[in-house]
Amino acid sequence: MCKESDHIHIIALARALRVSILVEYMDRGEGGTTHPHVFPEGSQPRVCLLYRPGHYDILYKPPPNGIIVAL
Repeated sequence: MCKESDHIHIIALARALRVSILVEYMDRGEGGTTHPHVFPEGSQPRVCLLYRPGHYDILYKPPPNGIIVAL
């Protein structure tokens, strides 16, 4: 299995919801770079999360037409 312990809850969430999840892990270093991981590996993600040390944020992709409607 050889998975990091912080990945286990994301793997469980992906399996429970039957959805692929992309997690962009934000490094504490300078530059604000992220490291993407898809769960399960090799799938097309439908949910995108940003992991900053301590919590997750949901990332929303803009619609193809670029028009965002606020309710």
